[in-house]
Amino acid sequence: MLKRVGKNKAKKTSKHLNATLQDSYEITYHSGPSPRKESHILDDPLESTQRPSTSAPIPPPPVTEEDDFFAAEEDSGPLPAYNTTPGDEKTGEKMRQTVAHMAELKSQESVFLDCLLASHHNPDVLTPCACGRGLARKVKCADCLHGVVLCPQCWVDAHRANPTHWALVWNTNERYFERHDFCRVLGSASVALGHNGRRCPAADAAKSFTLVDTNGIHATAISFCRCKTGEGQGPKPEFEQLLCAGIFPATVKQPKTGYTLNLLEHYRELRNQSKISAYSFILVLQRLADPWFSDAVPDIYTNFLAITRFHQTLDIIMCRGYAHDVDTPLDGETERPYPNRPISYLGLQCVACPERGVNMPRIVNVPNYLRHTISAFKTLDGNFKANQFTKRDNGTDISLTDGRMYFPLQQEFEEMKDKFIVVEEDKEVPCGAHIGSIRHQGSVKWGNTAISGVVACACDHAVVGSLVDMLVGEAFALGTLALRESLKRTNSPPHDKESTTPEVFSYDSWCSFVVKLRRRAIEMFPEETWLHDLLAKIEGQIPADHINGHGEECRTIWQAVYFACRAHFYGETAEVIWAFLNPLGSSTRQSTGAARHDIMNFVIDAWNTWKMLHAARLLADERRDALRLFELHMAVLEDLSRQHLDDVVEWSRLSRIATKTPDGQWHSVYQHESKTVVTIESILSTLVAEEEQTLSQVDERQPRTPVAQWIHKGIMIEREQLLTVAMLGNYRSHPLQDTWDAIVKLRESTNANLKKFREQQRLVYPRLKLSALDPDEPELTAIQLPSYRIKHGQREASNEGGTAEDQQLRAAEIQLRCGQANSGILQVQQASLGLSAVKKARDQDYRGQAGITRTKRNLQKAELLKTFEITMYNRARTALVHLGYQDHGSDTPYRLLTASDTWRKDTHLHRATGDSRLFDGTAWHLQSGTTISTVASALSSAHKRDSDDDDEPQLVASTQMLKRRAGAGSSRATKRLKDIVPEDIVVLSDAESSDEEITASSPVKGTAKKKTKKKKRDGWIWSGFATHRQDVSDESLAKYKAESDRVQWFRAEAEMYRWLEQYERKHAEFLRVIQRFGRDSDVWTGLSQREEDRAGTFNGKAAFAQMQAAMYKRLQHNAEVMFKDANSGAHNDWVKSETLEELVGKIDGWRDSVFKWMDDMDIHRAYKDF
Repeated sequence: MLKRVGKNKAKKTSKHLNATLQDSYEITYHSGPSPRKESHILDDPLESTQRPSTSAPIPPPPVTEEDDFFAAEEDSGPLPAYNTTPGDEKTGEKMRQTVAHMAELKSQESVFLDCLLASHHNPDVLTPCACGRGLARKVKCADCLHGVVLCPQCWVDAHRANPTHWALVWNTNERYFERHDFCRVLGSASVALGHNGRRCPAADAAKSFTLVDTNGIHATAISFCRCKTGEGQGPKPEFEQLLCAGIFPATVKQPKTGYTLNLLEHYRELRNQSKISAYSFILVLQRLADPWFSDAVPDIYTNFLAITRFHQTLDIIMCRGYAHDVDTPLDGETERPYPNRPISYLGLQCVACPERGVNMPRIVNVPNYLRHTISAFKTLDGNFKANQFTKRDNGTDISLTDGRMYFPLQQEFEEMKDKFIVVEEDKEVPCGAHIGSIRHQGSVKWGNTAISGVVACACDHAVVGSLVDMLVGEAFALGTLALRESLKRTNSPPHDKESTTPEVFSYDSWCSFVVKLRRRAIEMFPEETWLHDLLAKIEGQIPADHINGHGEECRTIWQAVYFACRAHFYGETAEVIWAFLNPLGSSTRQSTGAARHDIMNFVIDAWNTWKMLHAARLLADERRDALRLFELHMAVLEDLSRQHLDDVVEWSRLSRIATKTPDGQWHSVYQHESKTVVTIESILSTLVAEEEQTLSQVDERQPRTPVAQWIHKGIMIEREQLLTVAMLGNYRSHPLQDTWDAIVKLRESTNANLKKFREQQRLVYPRLKLSALDPDEPELTAIQLPSYRIKHGQREASNEGGTAEDQQLRAAEIQLRCGQANSGILQVQQASLGLSAVKKARDQDYRGQAGITRTKRNLQKAELLKTFEITMYNRARTALVHLGYQDHGSDTPYRLLTASDTWRKDTHLHRATGDSRLFDGTAWHLQSGTTISTVASALSSAHKRDSDDDDEPQLVASTQMLKRRAGAGSSRATKRLKDIVPEDIVVLSDAESSDEEITASSPVKGTAKKKTKKKKRDGWIWSGFATHRQDVSDESLAKYKAESDRVQWFRAEAEMYRWLEQYERKHAEFLRVIQRFGRDSDVWTGLSQREEDRAGTFNGKAAFAQMQAAMYKRLQHNAEVMFKDANSGAHNDWVKSETLEELVGKIDGWRDSVFKWMDDMDIHRAYKDF
């Protein structure tokens, strides 16, 4: 229950994880013996003027005296802004296509048609033009709004600055508007250069020219300026005149084709985002020029390929500062602005990753257990869709970005390729699993390919650092080259030992790749000792998803979450870029090698740019996620520690490092040492041994059969019968031939087993009449075990009644049924895991209709198996009730099992992808009777802002006059967290009624009430088996449960530490982003000033630098706003840090307070050993 405290109440600083000082509110906790209230903080009145927000754009800068001309218009009302169709008022969600929406449009269909058809005529056609020349109105513009009809001369005069607009000229004979180029409206019209659209007095006759714009390919004429540029000098070259007019020439000498800059920018964005091929784009332009006779439009495809590559190269050179000589130290500085980047490097570096001397100091003192705040995390991965076909003639083309962006120097690659050898030892997988990227080295994946794909090295933020072509598979030599190229980006020249950044790499083949990594680098790059030294200290892991395909050894050694100082580095980010790059493969695989490298460099650079521009927002989301999950995992660990107070002190002092035993087995505190548990098979073997000893002492002439074996056989026949019944039910719903074939075989097996069973039954019950047997339906035959006879009143369910043989039979069945129940629990667990695995894998099986059918069938089988195993367990329990072993309504020793009892995160399996976001039931129904920690409870509401906060800092939107309103970032948890993050503050304990309705009023959203959602808890089958009272099983099961509790505790601890490290690391990365944007802004400001000093005037080169500086300044401002935003999990104290060392110091001190509960329990804080 929450209650808002009045604003006049006293304010206090949050003692917990809350990031900002906030107005107080009260939480009433109901989990203890009696309700208790605690106050928490919501808003900070001292920082209300600097409160950050991620949703609102910054208002335009104040109007200066120089803007008086525009001030009058701005004062007349609110500035115009981008707007969209409003979403649903109740939910605020984006509007989706609905029946109502389409029905609304459909209802006005006739109006739309009338207006569209009316645009093909104008009542002003052939009326006198207002210019007074006596000419009739015959021309209107296809690209201007409103489409006013003018006389030809007026239309040409109005479009001298827009010569690529299409003219619609009225055809008086056939009476329709006919499309014409600008120069065909008047016979004397031409595109004039050099005199603001007017023809040069000294101009020659206009020349035919192909001008390409976004609306099509134009056949026009251009009149060049012939005025002399100076005494004794001729006119400007034609290509230069075109550039000055905004037309990019197709050639330098005698250009006859040109492209507007707007077209080149348009195509660049289309290619980068939609991966459209140049060929398709040209077809579109031809259709826009003449949709009826597009074959008559010139084909500019070949020239267009070259021009687009050259244009984007120039654009990147400008944006990276090399047109401003950025590799030269700025005034007052002795080093290059980016001192450790390669000379002339055109690629883009991640703004959040450590770059010494740029976004962090060269030397910083950080404790070893906090090294994740300064480490660089990178991933390697191969992709076979970015390949290149073998070409007979690869042309004489040259790469414009050779060695200057993400691909290495082609000459260096060719030299390495000649020495390229796939060593057989590299194909060995230590864990013995079949890992394709390891075993298929040297094998060609696709035929007729010169390049089979690329290997990429990307950072944890999915910013690509290097790309390397693959020749014949994902060879380790190529991965080593990609790793080296990525490290060069921040080690040219190399750093001193004191300023070297710790490196962590993730690769799906890391277990084999790392074996000879340093030796391989020495052989490939013998002179680069800096690389050898780095690789000697490098840390590594196998990505979280790929590790599931590795064997037991690798899953024990290389599991990322069990490594210290890794934060939540799951190591799969290199996979993210392939979805962006793969659509490009269909066009680049047909390109020349040089063009392919350039285009892929450009597209990857666009990806990196997007990541840079959104870095702060992405970090904000990740930080909020990390804080929430850290709090939840810490609450889980604290509760587990209280449950195991007698053991946790000893556990906490065990080593977290996996060790290899003398027998070659790997031991880890995160895995089970023993996987044994009492099952029906173990009990059967014990009973059979006892019976064999008894039978050896009786008269051998008396025919006897081991009772235990007979009862066990009967139980197995029961299993076959129930399975047949289950499959018959499935067959009725899904009549498939393979199901029926399985039923037939199962019935044959049941008949054979029944025959032997009934023969043995004559020896056990000589006077008992056999039950009826129908060979066609053997599943209906009664199995006359003691429990069956007791159920039907043929025997008594007590130790006192019946003969000695009856008591022996009853005791034997009780033992076997208890073993069956224990086995049944394991079988249910396994079936539950199998069903989960099928559900997780079904997306991978969707390959056409056959894949869909196969996936659905597998899912049906898995669901049937799980239901069947639950039925078998309950059958064993029912038999124990009939045998008098337990009461019908009792949960001791065996509880009735339902499907809801089968959920839990397993400890006997290796960690699975996504386990960090899944919680055992104890996370919500804590056995100690406590709630999720006060900190976690308060956070979801405490970090929200009042909707009327208007005076807090806002985000810069853009430099356009129209300000786009920033999309409101959702503060709710991600979809994957929906079922685990508490929707309310109070968490019910097991002692409380689960049906009780708890209502709460939000401190932010007013008094809206909602019913508490009952959280999914641990199924009882996972919390320890309710076993029968047998000493042998009690001991084994107790050992198994104790081991399971220990593994659960260590895994909970690891998850908590990793999310804590993630939360700390995101603050450090935020600080680096802010400093990097600030450095970029300062560099561009210095370049602008230097250019102005050199030229003696403020020119376009200086203005471009000022624009870049302003953009980075805005990015820095936005990053600072989001860095301090409470909605993104900002820590109130940490965000006040101005340097990385100050931040690290505060993090270290904060750990002492947040883990005080561990000190109180005498639990060793393991991170001190990291």
